[in-house]
Amino acid sequence: MVETAAELLQRYGSGERDFSNSQLAEADLAGADLAGIDLGGATLQQAKLAAANLERAYLSGADLSQADLQGSNLRLANLEKAKLQGSRLQGANLRGANLTAADLSGADLSQADLAGANLSGANLKGANLSGCKLKLANLRGACYDTATHLEADVAPAELGMVSA
Repeated sequence: MVETAAELLQRYGSGERDFSNSQLAEADLAGADLAGIDLGGATLQQAKLAAANLERAYLSGADLSQADLQGSNLRLANLEKAKLQGSRLQGANLRGANLTAADLSGADLSQADLAGANLSGANLKGANLSGCKLKLANLRGACYDTATHLEADVAPAELGMVSA
């Protein structure tokens, strides 16, 4: 477990990958290459992760609420049950990511690539999904409400989404 961005980067650079349950609220990791990192259950509230490479990262159960993940690479990342309330994911690459039961309420996912992502059971209430690529994304059981921004040609019921 680490408590500073500098310590995480130093240990990651030395080959360590398991940083589960670390306390990294407000950490500045913008632009960092953290591919394959294990941050399961970590606290990353309000962390700066814009343009970070988190491809194949394990973030299951992590708290990323209010985090800045704009333009980050989360391709094939595991974000199952992650807390992403109010996070900024504009333009993020989430292709093939596992977001099963993740809380994305109030998150900004505009222009994000969610092709092939699994969002089954995710909370999308108040989320901005405008301009998202949703090809082959699994949205079955994902919750949405009147504040959820979807493209006009997206029919939530046809995707198996549930109105809350």
